[in-house]
Order: sequence, then structure tokens, then C-alpha cells
Amino acid sequence: MVFFRSPPPGRPPAKLQVRTLPIEASTHLLQSLEASKCLLPSPKFQPFLRVRFLAFMSPPPQQRPIPLSPRPQCSFLPAGMPAERVDVAVTSRTLVRASDPPRGFPAVLQPSNLDLILGSFHIYLIAVYPAPAAGFPAVVAAARAALPAFLSRFFPFAGRIVANADTGVPEIACDNAGAELVVAHAGVRLADVDFADADRSLGLIAVPFQQGLTLSLQLVRFACGGFALSWATNHLLVDGHGLTALPNAWAELLRTGGLSWEPHHERASLFRPRDPPRYSPTLDAEFTRYAPGSLPNSLLTATLVRRNYVVSAADVDRLRAAASTPARRATRLEALSAHVWKLLAAAAGGLGDARCRMAWLVDGRRRLDAARYDAGTVRRYLGNVVTYASREVDVEAVSSSPLADVAAMAGAAIAEVFRSERYEELVDWMEAHKRVFREGGKWTEVVGTGTGSPALVVSSFMPFHVEGDFGFGRPRLVIPWIRPGRLGAAAITVARSPLEDGSWQITARLWPRLADAVDADPDAVLKPATAARLGFGAPDPADVMQHTTSRM
Repeated sequence: MVFFRSPPPGRPPAKLQVRTLPIEASTHLLQSLEASKCLLPSPKFQPFLRVRFLAFMSPPPQQRPIPLSPRPQCSFLPAGMPAERVDVAVTSRTLVRASDPPRGFPAVLQPSNLDLILGSFHIYLIAVYPAPAAGFPAVVAAARAALPAFLSRFFPFAGRIVANADTGVPEIACDNAGAELVVAHAGVRLADVDFADADRSLGLIAVPFQQGLTLSLQLVRFACGGFALSWATNHLLVDGHGLTALPNAWAELLRTGGLSWEPHHERASLFRPRDPPRYSPTLDAEFTRYAPGSLPNSLLTATLVRRNYVVSAADVDRLRAAASTPARRATRLEALSAHVWKLLAAAAGGLGDARCRMAWLVDGRRRLDAARYDAGTVRRYLGNVVTYASREVDVEAVSSSPLADVAAMAGAAIAEVFRSERYEELVDWMEAHKRVFREGGKWTEVVGTGTGSPALVVSSFMPFHVEGDFGFGRPRLVIPWIRPGRLGAAAITVARSPLEDGSWQITARLWPRLADAVDADPDAVLKPATAARLGFGAPDPADVMQHTTSRM
């Protein structure tokens, strides 16, 4: 716990005094202050003393957590003026175990070789809701009540990720150590959050959690009564298909009391390496060690900016029409890829780069050999079935070509990996290269590192519908979030709007020059995801005019 004193008006600031107390003493003091109303926003007391609860470690499973209620100060800003910062205060972290662990469940789940391709790192799916009529306490109560039964069906998410003592390969200990339920409060209204700046919105809503946890379910309340629900887990357990399956199952379980499907948890046996392994030698050039010597330095990656955008349904249709010809109709993903590829070429060409790259994360479930993989099992499988497709071309070729030709280039690159053999080769390649884990390392895709020619990675969540209504209304924003560490490539993630109105929501990690190119785009396809555009504030008059015009 940290104390700091704010001076009365007209006096110089006092020297910062920091004192750390044990958890037990911190809890006792907080309860005393709460009882004496010291934490209430009293006009007389608040300017002179503020107490900030910085961290409260998860209690041991046998202990009952002590409820704490710090109250971050609320700020109400003029309409259209976003808050400069969002303070999120964690009020509780609770470990929740499965109430009915499945009998005979393996003590340890081995990841598949496809899980190891992308590797182990934290990933979030953040859903943001307007204020529910029942109030935030009802949301928390529902989550506390439902999570034990949910974990009984999704048992690996009550476990821990550990390294195998002999091989160093990460694996999932299914020991019912418990998932984490986080409750937090933010002192601003949703209407005042600068959602267009992803670091100042999603980056603060996504509460960091301990390494090894397989699920941190996070609830953040805002001053207006709205809230965010974040599914925070590890990419070792899920890809985009699996990540979006979690809130869908959650919503069904809370609304109906049951599930119409059962997840398939077995991993390594589903994607077995062939004997002998067979893969193209070109795969070696696609991967590199995730190590400082093969990655940009941290100061370079820190220059990347995080932005959120929206694309209206009218702009989606307009973009697709422009990217199509009478002989070939572009997909929506190809149309968007062609548009941002041209923006990338404009940004890179202005600095003298002769080449640039696009890459796509491709879900292969529908392309797996039906003779080897049961389609129903694969649909219920939450683990990774994804690979990268990429294409490097001359900047001039992208800049000078019609949008339809660039869309066709994107489609051709994606089609090259849209085959079952690609995924079987990846399984075999990883089997031959697992020794890196014994050395404490891991692999990463070269195209995502940020070395070589400028590269932009596209991850599409558009095939995945998220049913976000678990009894408290539908969210207005649903978007994945990661912290990329030392990876220096630009990236965008595209998701369907939860309103299912044909619009898109995009989160992006961009070099400042590329962000400027997006802002300067005369077509204005990607518009900043302001609170108003997301439905958390009064709509922008220009957006109302565009919507009205598109319906005429």
C-alpha cells in the first residue's frame, strides 16, 4: 500500500512518502478507513489524503478473499472531449475452482505442435457493454455463480501452464488450481474514454495477470455503470476460433443453464507428426528464434502506436465493389487487405523501401483432410489451427496496380496455405525443432519480427460471431488485444461489430508514418473508433449524415 499527501491550495507539494505494508496490515487499515468513511469522496478530506491500493496478490485457494472497495475519483468531461487517462483500480482478485471436475481427465495436457508454432503468450478478448438495467453488482454476482460450472466444462482453463522438466516444452497442468476472477473500477464514463487510442483504452482495460494462469476473467466497471468483460488467457490454449468460443459458451450457459456442445480438449493426439516427418525446406526460412539478436530493440518497438478504427457497412460494400471485377469478386478480407497494402506501400515508398510485405493469419479448420480429421471434432477443438500466409512484392507494383489486382494478389497468397498439407508440414517441422524449448527458447515467424522489408500482418476475426449477451445486454465493442513484446511488424486485427450490422471494428499496431497514411487517406475507410462511433456517446453529425445518405 502506498500513501501520498496532496497539499492544500496555495502550498507547495509535499515530499512523496511511500510505505509498504504486508497484505494483512493493508487489509486491516483499508477496512478501518472504509469504516471511518475516509475513502468516501468527501470534499473536506479528499484533497489532503488519497490512498491507492496498488496490488493484492491472489489469496491461497483455501482462504476467502476479503472484499475491498477503493473508489477511484470520477471525472465528467464535456461531450466529445476524451479523458487524458483512465485509472483502473483492481478491487479484488479471486481464485475460482471448477465445481465438478471431469472424472478421468488427464493430469497434464500436452500441447499440439500447432500450439507450439505460435507459442505461449497472453491474449485477451475484450467486450465493452453499456450500463445494464440490473446494475454492475448483479453482473459480478452472476459471474461468481457461473464460473465454477463453466470451468467444469472447460477444465484446462482452471489449470496452469508449466514447463516440462525434461523437454522444456510448455504444457497444461490440469490440477484445478483455479481461474482468476478480477473485479476492477475505472473512474471515467465510457463516453469519456479515448477508444481511438488503443493504449489509453484497451491497454488499460486489459488487466495484467500472472504467468501460468490459463484464465483471468476480468470485470471492469465504469463511472456510467457500463462495464468491460475480458477473457484473458494464453495463446497456447486457443486461437481466434477458440477464444471467441469461450464467451459464446459462457452466454449459452448463463442464459440456458447448459451447453449444446462439448469442447474437445485433447490436443497432441489430434495433430500427430508423421513418421518419418515430411516438410518443405522452405519452412526453415519462415521461422527464427525469439531472441534479442533476431528482433528489433525495445526502443524501436516502443515507437509503434496503437489505434482502434471502425469501418461502416457502407464503406465495406464500397471497398469490396472497388476491389472486384466482372470476372472475380473479391472477398471482404481481400478488399481490406488491398486497401491497407496500398497505404503500406505509400508509407514505405516515401522512405526509399523498394519492397514491402503483407501477411495473414489463416484458420485451417475447413481445409483439413476429412479423411484424417473429423469435422465435428475440429469444430469443437479450441486449440490452434492457424498458420501465416505472406507475400513480398515491389512497392511500385502495389502502388501502380488497380485495387482489384492487389486484392487478387492477397487472395493468391492466402490460397497457397489453404490446404491440409500445409498444416501437416507444420506439425512435422515443429517435431523436428522442439529442442529449442530445452534451451529455454521458442520460435517465431520471421514476417512478424519487424526485420527486413516493412510488413503488415492481418488477423481476421470476421468468420467468428461473438454472442456477448449473457443476460445483461449485447456489447458494443468486441476486440482481441495482445501485448506484442519485441515483435516489430505492423499488425491489424479485424472483427465484426457485435451489432451484426455489417460494420467492422479494427485494432491496429502501426508505425507512426503508416498511422499518418491512414489518417490522410482521402477515402477515409478506417475512421477513429471514438466513443460516439461505438455507441457510448452522442453520435458525430458527420457520421449521422453518412448513415442517412447511405440509406437514400
